[in-house]
Amino acid sequence: MIDIYICEDNTKQLEAITKYVRNTIVIEELDMKISLSTNNPHAVLKKLQSAENPGLFILDIDLHSDIDGLVLAQKIRKIAPRCFIIFITSHSEMCFLTFQYKVEALDFIIKDHPELIQSKIHECLLNVMEKYHNSCDKIIKTFSITLGDHVTTVDLDKILYFETSSNVHRIILHAENRRIEFTSQLKEVEKQLDYRFYRCHRSYIVNKDQISEVNFKTYTIHMKNGDICPLSVRMKKGLKKMLS
Repeated sequence: MIDIYICEDNTKQLEAITKYVRNTIVIEELDMKISLSTNNPHAVLKKLQSAENPGLFILDIDLHSDIDGLVLAQKIRKIAPRCFIIFITSHSEMCFLTFQYKVEALDFIIKDHPELIQSKIHECLLNVMEKYHNSCDKIIKTFSITLGDHVTTVDLDKILYFETSSNVHRIILHAENRRIEFTSQLKEVEKQLDYRFYRCHRSYIVNKDQISEVNFKTYTIHMKNGDICPLSVRMKKGLKKMLS
């Protein structure tokens, strides 16, 4: 299921766009629903905070608000990095600004050609649905970390291990060519992980696919990047079973 958010400041255009989207969903029997149709960009951000499904955002660039469509898209990307964004605008010359704002727009619909808006929305929704199904077929699981006012994600298969930091209530993530320290506890970290990860020590969680060697005599785990993680006595049996 994909949730659709529409943000357009012109009431008539908002109603028309919402109608076109709804009709396309019904006609094509798409696994989508309109979660919000509004002229308020802040309402979009508020609704997104409680979203459970992937999102498609259809945004006007000029919203006559304290934030425009480009800034709104930036904020959306921080909350939902893997979402789809489509701009509807009268200002075709502003399209190049999306590269500056790094919002990775999927498409642009120009209002200068109103007779084409409906067919373009239809085309865009089908495109989004196809990309969504393709991504589900080869989905890459990620670990999400909140750092200040933004969220960063790391592919699980690139994570080597986690360890508790010397700083209270802090965890250090060790990934390929990356090290991130963040606020959490290992028991909370474990909830985001899958079958590849093992709590080998009270202070460590390792990715079994990133292990190069285990010395059960010295109770040490050698990772592919050369790092060594400790193995507790009581976790030895479980790791042996996991690796076998």
